[in-house]
Amino acid sequence: MKHKYQTSRLISILYRQGCRFFDRELSGTMVGYGQQLFLILIYENQGISVLDLAKTGQFDKGTVTKAIQKLEEQGLIRWEPDAKDRRIHHVFTTEEAEPIIEEVYRKRHKWNSILVRNMSKEEAAAVDKLLLRMTENAFDYINHGNQDESTLTSADESDIL
Repeated sequence: MKHKYQTSRLISILYRQGCRFFDRELSGTMVGYGQQLFLILIYENQGISVLDLAKTGQFDKGTVTKAIQKLEEQGLIRWEPDAKDRRIHHVFTTEEAEPIIEEVYRKRHKWNSILVRNMSKEEAAAVDKLLLRMTENAFDYINHGNQDESTLTSADESDIL
């Protein structure tokens, strides 16, 4: 059965194309798609704890640990233990990371420009607003358990994939 709306499939395609874009565009740097996410989160939140990094990016702790270990091996971040609780580690970007961070921001701007090409400013803003709402809906559903199924959609169920 073919469905009119294919939201999940289209988001999945956008995600995979984004991965390919960043891996290709950042091939001259030490980071790819996965690492750039963490590098920018750390840069924008200097001193963030590993746990808060996981929460902020909605990553599991294992993914965070693996990513930041790789960034540390590359000399792009450093860890510092918390002064009061040695079990907590805070993460900072290094000077060596600065040119890569600037390049990542340029590539993010380029990717966003590609995505909204041929859209009006109003359309691009509407896309952002709707994607934010979808992200919030997914977060609420996953983190607050199953809700009443009858409240899950305002669209015709036969049209939803």
